[in-house]
This record gives sequence, C-alpha cells and structure tokens, in this order.
Amino acid sequence: MLILRWLADQALRGRELISLALTLGLGLWISASPAQVQKKWRTAWTGTVLYPVQSVIGRMQVRWNLERELDDQRRTNARLVADNAGLSEAARIHEDLREFEPVRNRLEYSVVGARVVTRDPLRLGGVWILDAGTESGIGEGMAVISSEGLVGRILSSSPGHSQMQTIADPDCRVSILSARSRSPGILHSADGAGVFVEFSVTSDIRAGDSLVTWGAGGIFPRGLPVGQVAEVRKMPANVLRNARVVPFQDPWTVRDVFVILRPPQLRVLADSSIYFQSARGRS
Repeated sequence: MLILRWLADQALRGRELISLALTLGLGLWISASPAQVQKKWRTAWTGTVLYPVQSVIGRMQVRWNLERELDDQRRTNARLVADNAGLSEAARIHEDLREFEPVRNRLEYSVVGARVVTRDPLRLGGVWILDAGTESGIGEGMAVISSEGLVGRILSSSPGHSQMQTIADPDCRVSILSARSRSPGILHSADGAGVFVEFSVTSDIRAGDSLVTWGAGGIFPRGLPVGQVAEVRKMPANVLRNARVVPFQDPWTVRDVFVILRPPQLRVLADSSIYFQSARGRS
C-alpha cells in the first residue's frame, strides 16, 4: 500500500515537472520567435485566456458591489423604519397628552403618566404592569385613568413598576352613578370578558346612560367617566337588574395611562368595618 502511494506521489510530481518544463520550453520558443509570431501569440493569449478571466472577475466585482449596496440599503431602511416608529410613537403620546389636558384641568389632584408594559397571565380580566412606581409617588389604591375614562386602580407599587387592576378584573368593584338620573350602581366583571353594572329595580338606569364614578368607596374620585350603558337586563329574582356597559376606555387595549396621586380615603377591613384615614396618617 505504501509503495502504491509512493508511486502515485512520484507520478503527480513528474506531471508537475513535465508541465513546468513544457511551459518554460514554450516561453523560450516564443521569445526566440520573430516579432510577428510573438504578436500573434500575445493576441491569441489575450483573447482566449486573459479576456475571459478578466470578464468573469469584472462581473464578480459588479455583483459584490451590488450586494454591498443592497446591504447598505437594507441597514438604512431598517434605521428609517425604526426612526419612523419612534416618531409615530412620540406623536401618539403627544396626542394622548393633548387630549388629556381638558381632563387634567378638571382634576383636583396631580397625576403622573405611565405605560403598560406587560400583563399578569394569572389574572383573567386584566392586571397590568406599569413602568412607573414608588419613585413617581404611585401607591396602593390610587385610581388610574386615560384621556378617555377610568381604567382601574393600583394594586401594589414598588421602585420601577406598579401593578394595576383594570375595571375588567373580576375582583374589581366600582361604585358608579348615572350621569342623567344620579342613580347608583356597582360596576363589575363576572369573567373578565365584559363589564356590567348591577343596580336596584328602583334605580333609574337606562340604555344610553353615561356612567361616572360615585366616589363612595374612597378609591376613585367622584365624577370620573366610566362608560355607557348598552343593554339593561332583568334578573330572575326581580330585585336587582344587570346592564352591559361599554367602557369609554377599553381596558384590554390601553397603553398609556395616568395615575391620580390621591391616596384612598376609605378602606374596608377584613371584618367589614370601615374607617377613614388621611394621607398623612397612612404614610
């Protein structure tokens, strides 16, 4: 086996030596030939070998240049798309702030803006995480609104973020009034898929009524817009009635919110006893 490999190596080396010898011999013969013969050889060599090779190399260079230009264009387009998205987002935030100005002027308390960054997957109705927390003055129980209407309340707050419970969460209850008749009711969500209001059969709440916060629970300031009654339903016991409500601010799609920096004025303890507590006493 080793002998065969050695013979093959020798054959390859011999072929290389033969090619080298033929090339040198051809070169010496051409150099010793007359000028006219040398010119013919140069013309033939240029037309049959050098020009095709040069043409292929030129085409490859053009292709490489085009690919580089395309890559540069893709990077430029990506930067432009990102810049455009940033400008669109800034314009939308500016529009939200402009729409919120009339609401801000009617509030008795200061507000701080925040953005919804993620959702708690363990809560069906809507518990969202905001990108602002205790460093902005946000605390437990504060009401959360948007330029359209009520969104929810703060469940907990910590540095850098806070947890917001929306009005679509099954554990959330909001006392409301009909803006037309001033009849009270309780806003709630049974399964997180819709918002409803329960009220007494003696209450004058009709389809088309606008609902605002009552302020009786001490969490939400009085008069915040909540939603509009879409349909009134009678309950089997004929003691309470139930109405489907379309929130002014869809809690499932809200992104930018404003937290009212007003600590809750009323708390309900585990034994259902109620007491008032000022902001100073809570701190």
